[in-house]
Amino acid sequence: MFFKYYKKMSLVTFRNLNLYLSTIAIGIALVLSLSSCGETYFYEKTYELPDNQWIYADTLNFEVDITDTIKTYNLILDIEHSVDYPYQNNYVYIHTHLPAGEHLGKQLSIDLAEKSGKWYGKCNSETCLVSTIIQPNAYFNQIGKHCFSIEQYMRMDSLPNIHAVSLKIQETGMTR
Repeated sequence: MFFKYYKKMSLVTFRNLNLYLSTIAIGIALVLSLSSCGETYFYEKTYELPDNQWIYADTLNFEVDITDTIKTYNLILDIEHSVDYPYQNNYVYIHTHLPAGEHLGKQLSIDLAEKSGKWYGKCNSETCLVSTIIQPNAYFNQIGKHCFSIEQYMRMDSLPNIHAVSLKIQETGMTR
């Protein structure tokens, strides 16, 4: 049946059909490739800071429900700052509260610029976004809610030109 119809189709009609189907296939491939772009995270939360200032007393809290103690994760801290940020780095203090009640704490210096003043990260004319893996290949020994609290530790009442802070947890695809 198809061959009878195929013989009757003109060459122009066949080319138009071929072009139409090719266009649809390219469109589907483009949509699929664009939807798979970018990283996916097990957990992600962002705090937009009022007036682009991180107040010393403001603690950013992140609550993560862990259900698997075998998988490993990258813990990533994102800091979005203005190009007018006056320092090369940003000290933060990270508190980890485990489900069993234990508390861990660690001070980190997040480098935002080279000594020459050139900003790290993805920058435009107004802001930069710096992503830092603060704990590669981390694993959790306990199932349950893990709370991460992040404080700016620059020992200033108000740290200017900080727009947002995010915590992201990315599965590595590996186990411990």
